[in-house]
Amino acid sequence: MKKTDEKILKLITESAPEVQIIKEAYDPNKPRTMKFKGIFLVSEKKNGNNRIYPYEELAPEVDRFRTEMIDTNRALCELEHPSSCEIDPARASARILSLVEDNKQWIGEAVILCSDEKFGIKGTPCGDVLASLT
Repeated sequence: MKKTDEKILKLITESAPEVQIIKEAYDPNKPRTMKFKGIFLVSEKKNGNNRIYPYEELAPEVDRFRTEMIDTNRALCELEHPSSCEIDPARASARILSLVEDNKQWIGEAVILCSDEKFGIKGTPCGDVLASLT
């Protein structure tokens, strides 16, 4: 029994990388904003998917992603790691706001797509789940 518990804990740890939750100061006159920040991409070393991406290949792709997706407000995160490189909008939980390079890895910041009934803001179902976990 103990061995099974250890495997479950390992799986949970691998699926939830260390992130910083950013909750803006509460203002009753403004919608709530919840963000998170953490490592989104890593090059030159094994990542959570057991892959190693060369910096020379990853850096230009991150620049293209910034231009095509982040700068046009179309960069979404799924609640769980997607099985393909295409993000399913039905599973969107957050929108990526930035990716900043730091020593061959990229630190990202994203806003959680959560509802705020007081202001009539409808989030996504997965955004509401993510917000409830913080």
